[in-house]
Amino acid sequence: MFYHLGMKRFLPFLVMLAVSACAGAKLDKQQKEIEDLQTKAGSMYTELRGKADEIAALQAAKTELETRIVELEGRAAAAESRAANLASSNKSLSDAIGASKDDLGDKLNAVVYEKDELARKLSDTLKEKLSLDRLKAVLQSAREKAGRELAKLKDEREGLLLKLVGAETNLKKSDAETRAAAEARAAALLKTREEMGSVADAVLKEMQAGKAQAEQNGDAFFVAIEAGALFEEGSDKITDEGAVLLGRLGAALKAMPAKAIRLEAHSDNAPFKKDLLGGYRGHWELTAARATAVARWLHEHAGLDPARLSSSGFGEFRPAKPNDTPEGRAANRRLVIFVSPA
Repeated sequence: MFYHLGMKRFLPFLVMLAVSACAGAKLDKQQKEIEDLQTKAGSMYTELRGKADEIAALQAAKTELETRIVELEGRAAAAESRAANLASSNKSLSDAIGASKDDLGDKLNAVVYEKDELARKLSDTLKEKLSLDRLKAVLQSAREKAGRELAKLKDEREGLLLKLVGAETNLKKSDAETRAAAEARAAALLKTREEMGSVADAVLKEMQAGKAQAEQNGDAFFVAIEAGALFEEGSDKITDEGAVLLGRLGAALKAMPAKAIRLEAHSDNAPFKKDLLGGYRGHWELTAARATAVARWLHEHAGLDPARLSSSGFGEFRPAKPNDTPEGRAANRRLVIFVSPA
């Protein structure tokens, strides 16, 4: 198209140059210039053709670009549509995920709870297993201990059987010894009663008059005699009747060399009458002197060993009966002779 337009523009100019060439000497020069112009025109034409080709190429490129732009716009629109659809899908998916998230959370919590329950049951099972193991160990230990104790009990049983045989033997022996001891005890008591009887016979007259008494206590006995049957009133001096009585007692006591003899003198609580020449300070001194006087008399006149004799005075402090009657006061004024194994 550019080629035809160029030709139309340069053709009158060429015609005019051709006419002018005929006009003189300048024609050649002009002819040359025309040739040069033609050459230049050819160059320009070539260049124009190159430009035209380039423009055509650019036009084609433009068309192609426009086509690609339309295509890209279509693709962009499609992409926007897909993006919108994707956004909508994402929202739906997000909503679905959000809706299922709670459900998944519940399921997860249920799974966690079930896991915890399984862990707890496992822990309980392990504890129970440990307890069973410990119980087995305890039972085993108890079984072993029971076995040892059973063996020990068997040994002890054998020992006890031997001891039982020995105990039966000893029991028979002990029974024999017990019987012998009982017989000896009975014999001793009988002998003590006989000895008390012999002493009681010595004061039988006073016993019948109610001024003396005798009583046995196991293998010992005592004889109590009112002081009036032995002493002068308010004195430790033995009367003649008292000396006769002590003579009978001394003879009976001398026949018992293995016995210890304790003499105790007592009094009532009546006001004490002091002798004008001095005498005793009170009942205590009087009773001590009376008990000593009897012990001395038995040694000096009846021949009793003084190592067997002892004497004590208790004054009015150990009454046998109340002191509110003459009979009671008379019973409290007494000499008690205790006879017991030495």
